[in-house]
Formats: sequence, C-alpha cells, structure tokens
Amino acid sequence: MAKHKPPLLNNDVIHIVEQNKEPEQKLWIAVLAKAFDDAFYSTDDRAALEALSWIRHGIDFNSVCNLAGRDPNYVRKRMLNKVIAREAHILMEHKRIKTGVDNVLKLKNKMVQEKILAPRKKRGPAPGTVRKVYDYKWLPKQTHDYVDR
Repeated sequence: MAKHKPPLLNNDVIHIVEQNKEPEQKLWIAVLAKAFDDAFYSTDDRAALEALSWIRHGIDFNSVCNLAGRDPNYVRKRMLNKVIAREAHILMEHKRIKTGVDNVLKLKNKMVQEKILAPRKKRGPAPGTVRKVYDYKWLPKQTHDYVDR
C-alpha cells in the first residue's frame, strides 16, 4: 500500500474558507457558476448567447456577484476576452449555417427554374389511341395453292 501523504497547506486553507460561507452565498456562487457553464459549455446557442449577454450587460450580474462575495468588475475584466471570443464563435457559426442554407435554396430555385424553362419532350399519343401492330412473321406463308387436309 502507498504511504499516506498529508495534504498541502493551501488545500486546507481553501477547504476552511469554503466551510465559512453562508448557504445563501454558496447559492449565488452556484448561480454564477451555472451562468458561466451555460455561456461556455452549452450546446444550445440561444441559451449560450443569453448567458453571454447577461455577463456582459446584465444589471443583475452586479448584484449576483455582490451576493456571491465577488467583485463584479474583476469578474467581468477577467472573463471579458473569453466571453467576446465565445460570442464571436457562435455568431460566425450562425453566419456559416445561414450562408449554406441560402446556397442550398439558390440551387433548388435554379433547378426548379430550369425544369420549368426546359423544352418539353414530345410525348407519344394518348394510351388507347394507338393501333396495336401484331407481328405474324413467325407464321408460315400460305399461298393460294396450299390446301390444308
């Protein structure tokens, strides 16, 4: 078995500091964590953009940071570059998808127009109006002197 190593001093300090927090403060820290989680790791682009907007421009963001025991200006300053980069990535992806959809629609419209403007093929007569021609070449030829007995 491995020997037990005593934890580092910093680990104990962090654990002790976290224990001294009020439950309400832990709740508001969780709210901030959820907002940043939605902003950076959400697969739903709409939810991510809402979270990013709230972090950048939200009035409630300041009060949530204060209730969580964090300085809102410091948090914004530290995260602003990442927030802008994530927002730009989402918007560029939307633009790329929209361009692709527009190209597909243009091709589809072009195909429909070509189909409408293309010369029509000549069709044969309507069914039932054509006289059927039967092939009797396989029958033996009969002449006037032939008599079947």
